[in-house]
Amino acid sequence: MKTNFLRSFKVLFCLLLISFCGTKVSAQYCTPSYSFGCGFGDDIHSFTLVGAASTTISDLSTGCAASGTGYDDRTTIVPAVTLAQGGTYSGTVKIQGFLGSPNAVDGIEIYIDFNDNFTFESAESVGGVNAIGLTATAYSIIIPAAANLGSHRMRVVMASDGDATYPGIDPCATTYLLGVPFLAYNFGETHDYLVTITGTSTVTCPAVTGLTVSAIAATTATLNWTAATGAIGYEWAVTTSATPPASGTATTLTTANATALTASTAYYAHVRTKCSATSFSSWVSVPFTTLSTTGCAAPAVTLGAGTSSTQVVNWTAVTGAIGYEWSVTTSATPPASGTATTLTTATATSLTASTAYYAHVRTKCSATSFSAWTSIPFTTAASTTTCSAPSLSLGAGTSTTQVVNWAAITGATGYEWVVDMVATAPTGSGTGTTLTTFTAAGLTAATTYYAHVRTNCGSSNSTWTTIPFTTGPSTAGCNPVTGLTASAITATTATISWTAVTGSVGYQYVINNVVTAPTGSGTNIATTTYNATALTAGTTYYAHVRDSCGPTSLSVWNTIPFTTLSTTCNAVTSLVASAITSNSATITWVRPTGTIAAQYVIDNNPANPIVSGTTTTLSTRNLTGLSSSTTYYAHVRDTCGATALSAWVTIPITTLASGVGVVDINAENGFGINAYPNPVSGALTVEIQGGLDNEGMIQVMDVTGKLLKVIPATDRTVSIDMSGLSTGLYLVRYSDAAHTQTIKINKQ
Repeated sequence: MKTNFLRSFKVLFCLLLISFCGTKVSAQYCTPSYSFGCGFGDDIHSFTLVGAASTTISDLSTGCAASGTGYDDRTTIVPAVTLAQGGTYSGTVKIQGFLGSPNAVDGIEIYIDFNDNFTFESAESVGGVNAIGLTATAYSIIIPAAANLGSHRMRVVMASDGDATYPGIDPCATTYLLGVPFLAYNFGETHDYLVTITGTSTVTCPAVTGLTVSAIAATTATLNWTAATGAIGYEWAVTTSATPPASGTATTLTTANATALTASTAYYAHVRTKCSATSFSSWVSVPFTTLSTTGCAAPAVTLGAGTSSTQVVNWTAVTGAIGYEWSVTTSATPPASGTATTLTTATATSLTASTAYYAHVRTKCSATSFSAWTSIPFTTAASTTTCSAPSLSLGAGTSTTQVVNWAAITGATGYEWVVDMVATAPTGSGTGTTLTTFTAAGLTAATTYYAHVRTNCGSSNSTWTTIPFTTGPSTAGCNPVTGLTASAITATTATISWTAVTGSVGYQYVINNVVTAPTGSGTNIATTTYNATALTAGTTYYAHVRDSCGPTSLSVWNTIPFTTLSTTCNAVTSLVASAITSNSATITWVRPTGTIAAQYVIDNNPANPIVSGTTTTLSTRNLTGLSSSTTYYAHVRDTCGATALSAWVTIPITTLASGVGVVDINAENGFGINAYPNPVSGALTVEIQGGLDNEGMIQVMDVTGKLLKVIPATDRTVSIDMSGLSTGLYLVRYSDAAHTQTIKINKQ
């Protein structure tokens, strides 16, 4: 008996141990789970990051993760990169858009778990970019100065342009509803890497500037750059890749000769500064192409007619040439490339008068074969343009200042201005400026002045233009009013009151619809209350009041806004739901005249809401994060004042099933159109729901509004051949005498 009891106790004890100890779960990072992953594109194709201490991430041509789910843990594949506290680092990211589209723009956001709590928090976002498909897009990240030292996980999360854009991409690729995970992103990919944070660098190593490649031949080229402050040397490299190398050839010079190059080949010259044994700047890179060895002859260049802003450049035809490149610059050094042409003449325009230029021309003998540049100098003629006088206007003014403005004059190199009390033009010069405005200060209150301005055109000046102005009354010692309020506001009246000012001899007021202080005088009043009447209902006004301390002494204006009440609060009209998909819809409505806002509620209850809605000053809302095959109710009401609200207007919205095409339904009369499949590659079926007009037409347009197809709608089901259209987004519109509906179609 006792033995059975002990045996039972042991079994129960073991079960308790299993219950309490065997269920322990280790903390781990969230694994992004996209709805479709990157199997259709929308993947991180390549990712690079140039770190500190000669460390880099160069994760190239990775493509979609093998699982296709969109998550790729690279922490055991790619070595960690070193980053310093407070440092700024750059790199490139290349994405592949949906189905390989080069026009896709997908968001990239980078997080580092500095506190190692297995959660990428919003404060741990260090940078990102909205990258263009199949293009190495540059980005930069900033490491906080107080970042925790040591090894941390870095997450690079990508979202398709239909899910999210940078900034604001969720590190778990998830959308949220009321703070709770709701839906995964549709398309994209996420990579995880490791970084090592080190202490703040005490030396900022500047990158080189002025990197150029000259003396380019078939197998050699010369690199030159400007010395960097604090440099103890440099590293350089010439490669066929735009991505800088991990290290280069050391030198203490600011020039390097690249040899053993291949003719007619595109190269990149890379240079970085060395500030210590372990401290380097970021790389600076420029492209260049070596010459051909086939003997592509250079042209003979001559000058044609020239003016102060143009120059004709001519050259001889070269046997074997398939074209030429030309350029006009202010430098004697030829450019890396020029403007392509098949002619033997070119006209440079928009040049500056009396300026030295160089015309550069070279022969193109094949796609990669060019001759050396031929350069010829020239100087543009002096300007013959008449120096026009400016047209003046007055800006804001006070008792001691005045702003004077004018329009820019073509050909002007600057302007001169004078402010005095003489109406005639100045006889000498004025204060020079290159701006088209100035502020005269130190003026006397209640005094008439004259502002004079003329144009400088280099070797000549225009005549003076003069405009008079009178400064405002003095505000010195005249205190502004306080306690300015608007009360007893009705649809057409309001009471404006303020606190009496000690020593005041009266006040001035202005009631208007302008927020800025009046530029002229107001209406005089001896009391501290004014009853405004004959106002317009539902209108915002501004009450301006200032103190009067004497005939020429007035305080600054004090201004408050107020809005009259609306006489009625009518309900919104034409509430419509459109562009309905499985998870989104758009609602629009028309607000009555004179209202100030609207409120809306989206729920699953057809009854009027018992709570206030979300306030908006717009007349449309895009609803996202909806569930498929679900009926929602959109409730909208008008706001006419602080307590004046119209009745609710309600319409139902039923989302489509997942994978169904777009439907656009007018909820007021049950009319709408449905199109499928979407996306479409061949035939598109359009179904017309509700009343059908014998004169109905279906139009297919691109996103610019260009009309591509017109099909009579003689039946409720119409088939449209889309196979001949390019890949992209199109608009399909049905219209008749009573209806007009438009939906978006994605052509594959």
